[in-house]
Amino acid sequence: MKKNILITIFSLTLFFGCDDYLDETPDNRQTITSLDDVSELLVSAYNEGSQFFLEWRTDNVTAIFDNTQVDWMTENYQYRLVQSSTQQDTPSYLWETSYNAIAHANQALESLDQIEGGDADFRNALRGEALICRAYNHFILANVFSQHYNDANKGTLGIPYITAPETSLKVEYERGTLEETYQLIEKDLLEALPLISDAYYTGLGKYHFTKNAANAFASRFYLFTQDYDKCIEYSNKIIGTGTIGTTYVRDMAAVFTGTSSAQIADQFNDISQAYNLFVSRKESTGDRYYFGYRTNTNIINQILRINIQGDSDERDYFYNYGTQARSQPKYNELFRYTTATTGFPYIVVTEFRSEEVIFNRMESYVMQNRLQEALDDYNVLATLRYANGGQLTLQNVVDYFGGSDQDAMLEFVLSERRKEFLNESLRWFDIKRHSMEVTHIDVNGDTYVLGAEDLRKAIQIPQRATVNGIEANPR
Repeated sequence: MKKNILITIFSLTLFFGCDDYLDETPDNRQTITSLDDVSELLVSAYNEGSQFFLEWRTDNVTAIFDNTQVDWMTENYQYRLVQSSTQQDTPSYLWETSYNAIAHANQALESLDQIEGGDADFRNALRGEALICRAYNHFILANVFSQHYNDANKGTLGIPYITAPETSLKVEYERGTLEETYQLIEKDLLEALPLISDAYYTGLGKYHFTKNAANAFASRFYLFTQDYDKCIEYSNKIIGTGTIGTTYVRDMAAVFTGTSSAQIADQFNDISQAYNLFVSRKESTGDRYYFGYRTNTNIINQILRINIQGDSDERDYFYNYGTQARSQPKYNELFRYTTATTGFPYIVVTEFRSEEVIFNRMESYVMQNRLQEALDDYNVLATLRYANGGQLTLQNVVDYFGGSDQDAMLEFVLSERRKEFLNESLRWFDIKRHSMEVTHIDVNGDTYVLGAEDLRKAIQIPQRATVNGIEANPR
């Protein structure tokens, strides 16, 4: 017997403000009558808000004096509250779109409990997808708006973890502790993992949480919680045990071959490639090279050109823009029309790729003092990264970085992570996880320092949420 379920996805009024809710059509409902309807609902459990603004808080960017300066970029670069915009590429937009995605995941879960009949395996797969979408959106929120998870920070503020559809106009949400937030993320993650099935996705399923994408999320989750055994366990589910092969390593020289940056970006995010595990669409203009603070030649030289292998063994390929800005063509801006003349720019982003899983395992090996195993993985990856193969011994690494063998290898792995994920926002999480200090000098010559344990590493909760009762981050 099927039940007809009329659902309303509320705009989580405490997070977004009552004005937004009152502006919506009062009877904005979707009828859920079958498992197929739930599957369609889950399309909206994937967040279209980008994390691009995180790149402007890292050491990957600097002042580009001939660029057009954009207020929201400047506010991020100066570690100030972003007040100039609440639209795409801002913390407010990520907050709102994340909780909107969570609301859809929660409604899907409630609908699955109410709809009777249907294929049991399909039902389980949908439940797994909804749970992991809920877990992942909360995970991103926690890593952006809270401090990094470690023993010292467990008792600090987490983020509201929403586990049921909102059915009231005014609901009070507590942030709880960061430890409580992570416990709930892990609970959803572990329940989801055995349920997820690739059998019900059309095509390659790369715009959904496939088994590989889910294991990649688990790999990142356990790296960030310093559970290195589990990070290695879930990494191995994708890349196998022992030294990696090249199935899950892209050939950068082949990817960066083409006549335009758009062609190269499309090759980088090609869903047919095994190394691209989870691809999503993000509403964003963040990759427009002529706006704001960007990578320049000096940073490129610092990150990529000066390396253990020597200046002649170069890594990756870059484009020049203007007189100063430089960029890897990883994104191709497209446009979604909502009317004949208006709409939203968007990019396709590879949100999880297997190279991250490899680096997660390498870092876990290093933290367990399994240094040669980490280096063995690197030496396979390096053959498809460096012009002359980039092969290194442990002694090469120690001689270059100094300190103990383990300290030198950790610094090395983090430097290679920075190269690999430049302009993908992951550097911000490494800065938080490893208590790095960042110094920015803006176009006016003013200096802004983000300390190693700076409270501003937890980005401030959007004002539209705090005025509705969500506790702000301390400053």
